[in-house]
Amino acid sequence: MQVATRKGGVRMSTVFHLKRNKVNWICKNQDVIYEGVHLFTNHRDLHKTALVMPPGTPAAWVSKYGSITISQVAKDQPNGGMNEAGLVVEQTTLWQSEYPTADEWPSLNELYWIQYLLDTCSTVEEALHAASNVRIDQSTTKLHYLLADASGDCAIIEFINGQMIVHHDEQLPLPVMTNTVYSKANQDIQLGIRHWFDRDEYECNSMDRYLIVADALQADTDEVRVEDAFRILSTAKREDTVYSLVYDIHARIIYARTSRNQAIVSISLSKFDYSKQASSKAANLQKLHADKGSCQFEAYSAAYNRQAIHAFFRDPVLTSIFKWEITDEMIQYLAHYPDTAY
Repeated sequence: MQVATRKGGVRMSTVFHLKRNKVNWICKNQDVIYEGVHLFTNHRDLHKTALVMPPGTPAAWVSKYGSITISQVAKDQPNGGMNEAGLVVEQTTLWQSEYPTADEWPSLNELYWIQYLLDTCSTVEEALHAASNVRIDQSTTKLHYLLADASGDCAIIEFINGQMIVHHDEQLPLPVMTNTVYSKANQDIQLGIRHWFDRDEYECNSMDRYLIVADALQADTDEVRVEDAFRILSTAKREDTVYSLVYDIHARIIYARTSRNQAIVSISLSKFDYSKQASSKAANLQKLHADKGSCQFEAYSAAYNRQAIHAFFRDPVLTSIFKWEITDEMIQYLAHYPDTAY
């Protein structure tokens, strides 16, 4: 479950696709005022149903691929992730987003949408097709999405005026996404605009970060290291950047560093068993040590999930901003909902 945030820097973020020779990476800064962040393994051959309240018709599917997802709230509610086929799905806030109006199509919220694609698709093309068969409904925040796969294909999906807009192939000259409508951001860069005096602070910050990354991607550099990707992310950081990620799609490795630990941690997808019979794993990303890697994951449980959800919804800063009223019974229900998969 994701919550809407007020415009003004409470939730922003930067994502880009870095492709050079054998390098095929998705890089992400998560900018948010809450520092909790967790990793979850997700398994194959599970029957899942989206958490959608009546009168919506919840989407249902069977997972084909295992994955590791990153969430600040709960299992099956990812901010992003990568599956074992190499598909990556990430997102940032886009206040102009307008999801399709209610109809008879199966629906799911804006974060279950990420899990659905990672569970069922191996390529960007498959994901674009799958996305057209469901509808985002009962959303609590406005997002746009960047997808990439093992072939190097990449796309950005936005929802503008109730329509799904896909930027792909020649419509994606710069694979960068901040918090501005993609066509507008790219147009500004193509026109050589480098200052945005006529826009509010939020939009200026979004375009400043877009420009920083666009300049870095257009630099004539063939050889890049993971440290170089984190260096680009550092130039686009904000004071509230809580974690940074580099998804190495070819190697199926997620590199991460957080606000509490600047040492780069690597998590290899190959170290986990995604069969239906295997137990799920979870980890607090803020507590991982660079020299221990995947062995720091613990067995997933509803109790672990409840602790993550409780920390999020009882965070005093978030509570003071959003004034939400989430009962302990609701937290308990959300914690156990992933157990309904079979």
